[in-house]
Amino acid sequence: MAPQLDKEDVAIPAGATVFVTGVNGLVGSYIVDELLARGYKVRGAVRSVEKSAWLVAYFEEKYGEGTLELVEVPDFTVERCYHDVVKGTAAIIHTASPLSGSPSTIPLATTSSLNILRAASATPSITRVILTSSSLAASYASPGVSKTLGQETYNDEALSLVEHLPASTSGSDLWRAVYPALKASSEKACWTYMAEEKTGFEFYAVLPSVCFGAVLVPPHQGPASTIAWAKAAWSGENLHALASVVPPQWSVPVRDAALLHVAALLKRECVPLFPSSSSSSPPPSFVTTNAHSLPPQRIFAFAHRFSFNSLIASYRALFPDREFPADIEEEAEDGCEAPRGEAEELLRWVKGSGWDGWEGMVGEMGGQIGRGRSEGM
Repeated sequence: MAPQLDKEDVAIPAGATVFVTGVNGLVGSYIVDELLARGYKVRGAVRSVEKSAWLVAYFEEKYGEGTLELVEVPDFTVERCYHDVVKGTAAIIHTASPLSGSPSTIPLATTSSLNILRAASATPSITRVILTSSSLAASYASPGVSKTLGQETYNDEALSLVEHLPASTSGSDLWRAVYPALKASSEKACWTYMAEEKTGFEFYAVLPSVCFGAVLVPPHQGPASTIAWAKAAWSGENLHALASVVPPQWSVPVRDAALLHVAALLKRECVPLFPSSSSSSPPPSFVTTNAHSLPPQRIFAFAHRFSFNSLIASYRALFPDREFPADIEEEAEDGCEAPRGEAEELLRWVKGSGWDGWEGMVGEMGGQIGRGRSEGM
């Protein structure tokens, strides 16, 4: 059961409707779960209501009829695509993003995020918007080299890389360039919008690192997103190919990643942690406008350092009756350091404790993977 929050400390009262995109995804479905557990209603945007009907059935069985409403937005990049469907909602959490492919998907992701902000600007009832960004929007992993990430750190390496990408680039090389650039470009565009436009809402970005944990509805979601990496470490299938493009880096329990979105949405006094528009702090360095500016308010979801070998070692300890792949050659530990203590304080507020532990996260995830097809994995 979700802890009772002090009403005086909550910006959006229970019972309000929150608009969430990407509700059928790994993080999005957990966000819905945590909002419903706290007495909120959710209006979720999906590309196809028919194909996502399982989600309504799952949550109505758990929380009751009418708690989750799905609306269909087939193309998130169409102008004004969100304007009608957000009417009557109190806040937005935007987790959906085009899948990275060619560099042409980068402006599509930016357009999708700006469509959300424009819809929020046109809807007086909306007081907060939360964007799901990515750790890769701030930086690539930095194996063996110390690197400090902060409120204005962006993955300029990826942005430069994608500008000079040979047309023949494909596969993992293409993903490594495009996805981080897509996330960095989208987030930057949102902060620029917030600096240039007089909005009636607050804006926060959550930067999840690699998300691990149990999948919420495995028969329909399968080994979603980065859970496929954990499955590779479990079985050994495709492990070496993955490890060649996925260096050691930070990870976060998926429920904690979702809860950071919820905390950013609900906590009334975020100012001590993240400066508000009334702060005297300078605007983001990439914003050139002289309009009123909102210093970045970014929440880094960095809980545990991850490597494939550390994951395999935990599998061996937690599931001693099963054989696992041998250790592989990997790069050194990720040297990136982010302001993760601020994020953990938000977790303590919203759930009463800090990061979920590594072993518990791996055990829950491994158990689900081990049950395999019986759970849709």
